[in-house]
Amino acid sequence: MIGGEHYLTPPARVEHSLGEMLEKTTGEIAFFSTGRDALFSLLASLPCRSIYLPDLVCASVHQACIAADKAVITYPLGPELFDEGHLDLQKAESSCLLAMHYFGVTNAPLLSRAKQAGITVISDVTHMLFNPRQLEQIAQGSDYLIASLRKSGAFPDGGFVSSCKEHLVQATLPMRERFFSLRAAGLLSRGFSAHNDFCDDENFRLLKTAEDVIDQSTPGAYQCSYLTRRLLFTVDLYTAALIINDNMQTLARNLNGICTTPCQPGFASPYFCCFFRNRKERDFVRTQLAARQYFCPVHWDTAQLPTPSPLSERCLSIPCDARYNSHDMQAIVSVIESCIKK
Repeated sequence: MIGGEHYLTPPARVEHSLGEMLEKTTGEIAFFSTGRDALFSLLASLPCRSIYLPDLVCASVHQACIAADKAVITYPLGPELFDEGHLDLQKAESSCLLAMHYFGVTNAPLLSRAKQAGITVISDVTHMLFNPRQLEQIAQGSDYLIASLRKSGAFPDGGFVSSCKEHLVQATLPMRERFFSLRAAGLLSRGFSAHNDFCDDENFRLLKTAEDVIDQSTPGAYQCSYLTRRLLFTVDLYTAALIINDNMQTLARNLNGICTTPCQPGFASPYFCCFFRNRKERDFVRTQLAARQYFCPVHWDTAQLPTPSPLSERCLSIPCDARYNSHDMQAIVSVIESCIKK
């Protein structure tokens, strides 16, 4: 009978949760189904005719800008993931700027220059949610924050827009039920499979189908699920941040001289960035890590974008979130060392 089913026991609410921190740190906040839905909804509400994007950016970000009918102007990033001061903002009337604070690397100088030029500043803080102090600084230096939540925990869906200064557009469409359902089932299946050496690939099929569903969809003001909004209050922010920071320091210390990275000790990002010498070397390392159950995304493959970034050919994002420990980081280092020596 509907309403009388058995249910899974949810994790308990914790003190100092990720959800509590977001409410206290980022100002007014509006949740959406995905990060691209959040960005699209924000841009559709703004009068700016064009938007400055870094050349190293996810295709979903570019998709949201085009869907919101904004002209895209790209600016190049250097290997430290800063714009290096080459972006001319003095002629940027009726424009807004998206600053990506990759891997916890804050791009504060760019925010300052944009504000001096009178440009609306949007900061993508997807990689900064475990750094409350830096997140608060970025919030104060920006007009708006946006983020995708799926990089920070086992959330079936979720993205947000927030602002300490401006009123926000709200989600007006229902949740993306198919995307959410596939993701929720895939994440649960993945939890069981991961504890049994990934004996079944059901989770991969479900999660891959979910990504295909969202990639083929048009961005819109879709709501975030109730489940994700509750799960935010089950993530212990400070415990996770300590683990992540320790993992990042282990990688930074042991990969020094093997690959280059813009990541800085003291920042807790769920991913550690490595730049390899070329795409072939990067892809070989990625394949070898996957064979040992360390699955690394590429942030970001820009080959299909109008202005591809040369950095995307060499960049690999190593997961170092609170699921992992120092033993995992040492294992990852060993794999990368053996790949580079071959």
